[in-house]
Amino acid sequence: MADFRATDVEQIEMRVGETRTLESLRQAVVPPYVMIVPFLELSAGMELVHQNDLGEDGIHGCIFTLRAAAEGQGMLRVGFRDLRTGQVVIERSIPVRIVSD
Repeated sequence: MADFRATDVEQIEMRVGETRTLESLRQAVVPPYVMIVPFLELSAGMELVHQNDLGEDGIHGCIFTLRAAAEGQGMLRVGFRDLRTGQVVIERSIPVRIVSD
């Protein structure tokens, strides 16, 4: 299970050096959402360590592993892009705050 779920979380707070997981938004594989892929735009001070599939049939989404690299705050953007056009079809912005020890 992920530390945070993009659907539910209101704000992400992490400490510098900490690694946490974020479940992307979820979308059933039904028209018009058949050809979409998850995306993540990170806040300053965050790094993407890796991305894994949800491992569920019939659902678009993934688990992002994030690392807090530097102190700061900003917005993280997560959602889905249409694979054919590259346009964002679903998105959510989440405030992020990274603090030092």
